[in-house]
Amino acid sequence: MIPEFPLLDFTKIPPRVDRRAGAALLTQYMFPISKRTLEAWPLTWRRVNGKAVVETKELFALAQQKLDAAPAIRNGKNINP
Repeated sequence: MIPEFPLLDFTKIPPRVDRRAGAALLTQYMFPISKRTLEAWPLTWRRVNGKAVVETKELFALAQQKLDAAPAIRNGKNINP
């Protein structure tokens, strides 16, 4: 199931992005990330003209899952043990 992102209009961004563009979009809308980190994420990459591209919605769905699973901390201590 792909979650909805009310603050992000998917009609204004490309439907598929490469690692560099994907990292830039995630950094802009969600959290800082590098294109090298995306190499390790379990995403469905397609090779188009020698470039690996992924569906933007799939990229954001996985990023949201990772954000939801991240522990909440305050003052260096985990508040959800």
